[in-house]
Amino acid sequence: MSERMQMVGNVGCYLDDNNVISFQIGADPLGSSVMDEDEGFSSSPSINHFGEIQWLHIRGYNVAARGWNNRQCEEIERDIKDNRLLPRLINKQSNMLYGSGPAVYRPALKNGKKIREWVEQPAIQEWLENWLDNGMEMSYRDFALAVIKAYYYYRDYFVKWRIAYGKAIGKYPIAGLELMEHKLCRLATDKKDIITENIYYKDFRYILVGNWQYGAAKFQVYPKFDIRDVNNYRYAAISHHREKSIGDFYGCNETHQGTKGYIKGSNQTADYINSFLKNSLAAKVHVIIPSAWVESKRKQIKAICDENKLRQKDNKDLLLYNGIDIGTTFKESSLIQYISHELRKLSKYLSGSGNQGKAFSSISFRTGNNSEEERWKIETVDLKYKEYISSLIEYDKRADEVLVSSVGMDSSISSISKDGVISKSGSDVYYNYLIYLLTLTPDDEKCAEPFNMAIKINFPELYREGYRIGFYRDIPSRQEEVSEKDRLKNQQS
Repeated sequence: MSERMQMVGNVGCYLDDNNVISFQIGADPLGSSVMDEDEGFSSSPSINHFGEIQWLHIRGYNVAARGWNNRQCEEIERDIKDNRLLPRLINKQSNMLYGSGPAVYRPALKNGKKIREWVEQPAIQEWLENWLDNGMEMSYRDFALAVIKAYYYYRDYFVKWRIAYGKAIGKYPIAGLELMEHKLCRLATDKKDIITENIYYKDFRYILVGNWQYGAAKFQVYPKFDIRDVNNYRYAAISHHREKSIGDFYGCNETHQGTKGYIKGSNQTADYINSFLKNSLAAKVHVIIPSAWVESKRKQIKAICDENKLRQKDNKDLLLYNGIDIGTTFKESSLIQYISHELRKLSKYLSGSGNQGKAFSSISFRTGNNSEEERWKIETVDLKYKEYISSLIEYDKRADEVLVSSVGMDSSISSISKDGVISKSGSDVYYNYLIYLLTLTPDDEKCAEPFNMAIKINFPELYREGYRIGFYRDIPSRQEEVSEKDRLKNQQS
């Protein structure tokens, strides 16, 4: 049987497979604690590390940790993947930005507006199609989609640049690109003084790659890619692409940072409801434990500890207290263990098969001038099932609204329903979609950045002529603006 007990001051909660029992010690639960401090049960205050930069010193390199505990990537990944909405929203964001995939274009002016003229460029296309032949892990299309998804998760990404062997005899300098795992890569500098000197992003000239979960006992050092030094790289370099966030060297998913509370709450709502339904038929009680009873048990345990000291000198077996090894020195944790033992007995008394014939006994005490009697009291708790479930559902709806709005996507194009909205008109969906597409330009440029840097290196003449790579997205036309034969209902799938 799994069990757990927590205490704060004079109040606490005991949980096992069948029951949830709250309890208090004495008649004044908010008064001074009757329990002494014990290291085994102390709680540490929460610390806000937001904005602080933690440094790791590893073999001559000063490494900027990712988050205060260097586990920010794992935290973001866990929070997003455990949420029922965010993975689908990020997939939808990624698919909308990706469109039909990477394509070559040249910027142009038409009627006073900047547009992209999508063109075919055989040399660039041939280089892209040869990535797998050059030993890359993914095709250029898979790489592009992976970059977009990583960018929407973390707002930055790391790319390994594969330098072609034999580039001096006619091969393109860049053989291809590979996306690196976020949780393996860290920015590093060889500057020694990171305390009194100002550290700028340009000071990070290295990328350290290792398993930081285990302290990076083994790691590799790569030069941080600089297009000016491409001729000095022998095999590979790693570039870092980020959306600049105030106060961060890495990219920062500010959506996650700002809605973290709602994300975690939304992730736990289903567990709360399922746990409540699972245990709703079990007895929910509140127990009042007399202070005099606790004090009497404390005296008994102290007396046995004193006797154990004598037995230890005589090399005799130490005495146990109700099956609990209390040793020779009194500890409050021993007393708490015994309270947990008594609550376990009470839990078995309240639930389980064969309740007939069960009995639970306790000792009452007379204290005070009026000889008032103190005894264990068991009070039934009104759980208010309907109110509890309804409040969780209302919170869940609010969390959904916050998460959808935080990614800047209207419910009409996110396919997530909203209370009070029976349907969305076609024009509403259409214009919301167009407005969303207009906001994708910065993301498009950031996710296509490695492609265009590679064009500048491999095809400098074409780059000067304005050839770039971007993500081609069809802008749908309203059906009334399309001829009858070209409408969706008349097109073959």
